[in-house]
Amino acid sequence: MNKRIFVACILALTGLGLTAQSKKDLMAEVNNLQSELEATKTELVEAKKNAKVSEAQAASYESQLAEVQANNATLLTNLNNFTEQSNQKLDNLSGVMETLRKKEEELKFINESLTSNDSISLIVLTNFKQTLGESANIGVEKGAITVIMPYSSLFDGNGNTTKLKGNADETIAKIASVLKSNPQMIMSIENQTAETSSYASVLAQSGSLITAFGETHAIPSDRMILTRTTNPSNTIRFKIHPDFNSFYLQLRQNMKK
Repeated sequence: MNKRIFVACILALTGLGLTAQSKKDLMAEVNNLQSELEATKTELVEAKKNAKVSEAQAASYESQLAEVQANNATLLTNLNNFTEQSNQKLDNLSGVMETLRKKEEELKFINESLTSNDSISLIVLTNFKQTLGESANIGVEKGAITVIMPYSSLFDGNGNTTKLKGNADETIAKIASVLKSNPQMIMSIENQTAETSSYASVLAQSGSLITAFGETHAIPSDRMILTRTTNPSNTIRFKIHPDFNSFYLQLRQNMKK
């Protein structure tokens, strides 16, 4: 009986010991779990904090990106406007340069033409002096080389008829030779007569000269111009000058290019 009681006591103490040990282990496990839970909570809080920071950074990046895109759009618009204005200015400048080029060509044409005419006029003046002699009444008047002769040296009857003198043809031939040597020039035959002289008589005398130059010395009619001025000197002025009508026509055509 006592032996049974002893065994029972031993078993009871052993059970209590095991229970105490299990409780201790359980408490340790609980503490570990509590520590892990706290660590997990801490990590969760940190993760949430990091998530908020990331969200804030993402929002900031999106805002910056939107601002950059807006700035780029504005910059692109300004660049397009600047390019368009630059193209317009370039077009305007090209137009101005083209206008200046045309003006330069016109001025060049005028300058070359005037220089050429001046050179030819000098040649004509020299030719006249060599052909007619230094004693001839030769001069320069408004760009034309003039040979002034009284009616009496060309026409019979002291210049009162339309018939040319016999020695007049020699003078006409010399003038015609100079005109032929300078095909760029034309000749104006200017009758300077008294106001009382009739147009019929002036025209008849001019016709005699035209016939002599044209039929006898083969000067084309389109290279001769007849004019009359009222002057009591009763002289004939042979004016050799450039074809100004042709010059102006060429100038107009040059300006239209």
